[in-house]
Amino acid sequence: MGTNKQLNRSFKLTSTIFDQLLQQYSQIGFKKTQILQAWQQCGYNQQTFHEELIKISEKENALIMNEEDLFNSQIQLKMQLQQIEQQDLKIAIQLSLDQNVQQKPPITEERINKSTPVGLKNLGNTCYMNAMLQSLFNVLPFRKFILELDLKNNQSLASNFLLQLQLLFLMLQESNQSYINPYNLFDALQKFKPSAMFIRGVQNDFNELQNSFQDAIEQALKEENFEQQKKQFCEMFYGEAKEILSYKENDKEIIKFNDTTFGSISIEAADKDLEKGFLNTRVLIIDEYETENKEKTKAKIDQNIVQAPFLISFYINRVYYDPKQKQVCKNNTQFNFNSSLNINQFKTINQGQKNLELQKLDQEEQRILDQLKNFGDTKEEIEENFNKVIKLFKRNEGQIDNLVTIDGFCICDESTANPNIIQSDQMLFQLESYKEKMMKTVQLLTDQLERIQEQKKKLLKSDQNMYLLTSVLMHDGSANSGHYYCYVLDKKDLTTWWKCNDSTVTKVDFAQVYKDASGSNRVNSNVSGLVYEQEQWLKVDKIQINQKLLSMIQEDKEKQLIAQDEQKVFNRKSIILQQIQQQKNKQLKYKDYFDREFERFSNFDQFLNSVNQNVYQYYLILSTIQQDILLIKDQLNKPQEIDHYIKYFITQTNLITINYDNELKKSKDEYLMVNSLLQQLPLKNITNQNYSEIIRYYYTILKSIQEIKSCSTITNHLKKIYGVLLLKGCFFVDLSLQTNNISTCIEISQSLLIQINQNEIVDKLIFQQVFTNLKLSSEQAKLITKKPEIEDQIIKIQKKGELLINLKQLEFKSLESEIPQLQRLRNDVLKLWIYQYDKIKTEQKLLDQNERQNAEVLLYFG
Repeated sequence: MGTNKQLNRSFKLTSTIFDQLLQQYSQIGFKKTQILQAWQQCGYNQQTFHEELIKISEKENALIMNEEDLFNSQIQLKMQLQQIEQQDLKIAIQLSLDQNVQQKPPITEERINKSTPVGLKNLGNTCYMNAMLQSLFNVLPFRKFILELDLKNNQSLASNFLLQLQLLFLMLQESNQSYINPYNLFDALQKFKPSAMFIRGVQNDFNELQNSFQDAIEQALKEENFEQQKKQFCEMFYGEAKEILSYKENDKEIIKFNDTTFGSISIEAADKDLEKGFLNTRVLIIDEYETENKEKTKAKIDQNIVQAPFLISFYINRVYYDPKQKQVCKNNTQFNFNSSLNINQFKTINQGQKNLELQKLDQEEQRILDQLKNFGDTKEEIEENFNKVIKLFKRNEGQIDNLVTIDGFCICDESTANPNIIQSDQMLFQLESYKEKMMKTVQLLTDQLERIQEQKKKLLKSDQNMYLLTSVLMHDGSANSGHYYCYVLDKKDLTTWWKCNDSTVTKVDFAQVYKDASGSNRVNSNVSGLVYEQEQWLKVDKIQINQKLLSMIQEDKEKQLIAQDEQKVFNRKSIILQQIQQQKNKQLKYKDYFDREFERFSNFDQFLNSVNQNVYQYYLILSTIQQDILLIKDQLNKPQEIDHYIKYFITQTNLITINYDNELKKSKDEYLMVNSLLQQLPLKNITNQNYSEIIRYYYTILKSIQEIKSCSTITNHLKKIYGVLLLKGCFFVDLSLQTNNISTCIEISQSLLIQINQNEIVDKLIFQQVFTNLKLSSEQAKLITKKPEIEDQIIKIQKKGELLINLKQLEFKSLESEIPQLQRLRNDVLKLWIYQYDKIKTEQKLLDQNERQNAEVLLYFG
């Protein structure tokens, strides 16, 4: 709220853990003193708080509850809280589903009377928000404040939230339709402040939502740098109070002062009266307050209003936990309130300072309301009921008339003392007279009520601490479920009231409002919240609507076409989900791990799946969505908005919550690079003539691939093939020597020496084996050629050679066609040397040279 002052617990709950616990547990029947004591005794540990609270409650309930009842109560309470959480989840799921529904084209049903307020469509369990919005819209200064905001076009979530609130208010004010769809505001609020829409609990949905909604407005103003407007907003809805904590410590009176800020005020329905409940919120007695010295003492907290806001919102808490019934219940007791409120009386505890004149008017107003309630329904309904009764006594000639009793006495001939039956025409005359007298009485009482309210309005003009009732929130239902609607005062005549029940808006008078709020019509339907405004607030100057805002309304038709397209796109959800699942079920065809690597680098999906599951899920979902929506492009109103529809689908389905575009690009680049390298891997025609070039290819490719994290598996396979090729190189040395091809023998020897001496990839044992093989070959060359110098040409590097070879960056190509060549290479061409390699690595020793040469000699001529 733009202040560092502590927020008053009795008025408006903060988001701190303790305040949340205080709100939740006090509303299901636990005392505030019990909650505070449990919070202190558990050491401010939320995990053990519940058990500690149960222990404290157990002591106080010991006289009326046995141990088994207490245990069952604990279980029942936990189950009840779980049910509340499950209800929250259902609400969240329902709202999420409804958010996926398009905002339909403008309603064809028009407002017949332009003075009638516009209703709001219920999107599914959103009646509490509709009631809140109607109540806020009816606050003219706040409406003016919102509509005159000059928003920047920065596309931020905060700006969009404020913009959608502006547009909704503008449509509520200017629309020709009987009701409008608030979906865009709901969507903007959900994106800007996701927690605002899903409120813990059931009965307290309205109060929590209103606090959260106001916090969202304040936060949005702050983020959009509306500092002055933010201050103005806070003055509307938040007041200042002083909290006085007093207790004794070591026989010394300790008094501490704390400035607090308050917003909506929670009143217990059990107080049965607004003023009494308001006074009760200002005093909190703590039997075991823990001082700074860790001592327990009795303490009292008094809270006095210093500066009241322009608007005061009261929440009537009707939910409590009944330990006998072992369930959450709703208190349907009648709650009294007046059409005006004097805040002066709440600035001190002294009741005698209350405005006596206003108090007298309040009492007279209450008396008349009670009398009107005794007459039943509205004047029109009373007259209609009388007409029905009169109709019963219209007789045809010759019929026998019966004695008629109305309100406990008989209609009879006034000239006789006995209740003689009179003729039908005389009886009808008496009924008509009785009806006329009753209607005159009702009209007289109604006129008196209006005069009293007019006198109270005049009093309001002379005192800024006088407030007028402008909104009544209603709840119809039980503790765990129900329906919200509201009554709002017409600011044009300050007499007419409007019942705003989602999309339906009807005209009523205050007597009907009070009757409904008291539960006379339905026991479970009663007042749940009250809004009072300062009298000076009831009228405002003409609202200057931003032209840009008006132009946005004109663009609504275009948006509706897009909304239709969005619905078509969203309807593809089940098909897309099925396609995604089919892609996930795809398996690699090859069993061999080396073959699988070639398959993996031929299929980007498989590659990504093996590298990064999160990025793979992102890519799989994104690509499937893109491909599917492109299929229906020609069916859309605006196919040029295809990218928007893809983003809309992703947002609405929540299939993608994190953007992995950067990671995806990096993985794609790696994939293409490795694919290009593997395309250039020599897999056939390895001879002693091309061996030197092939071994350089393998080393170059291996060195490039081993630096990539995603290629650890194929790197290990290539390292093995590289080692195997080194062993086969020794065979080519011997083969060239046996065929008297001395130059090739020396060339391959030098290539091998360069490979094993100038890179770190070669395994130590393989290095030793190759060098041992070459040493034996050099001795044989010396014997065959009779040239001693040839020995050094085979086992010593004559000149520094090139390890690497230049590779190209090739376009992507599937490697699956190369897999048969890879299999032939390992199962045929290199089979013997793979066996040698595995034996060296397994036994961790060099090969016996006689065995090696005996095995290889068979291949000299094969």
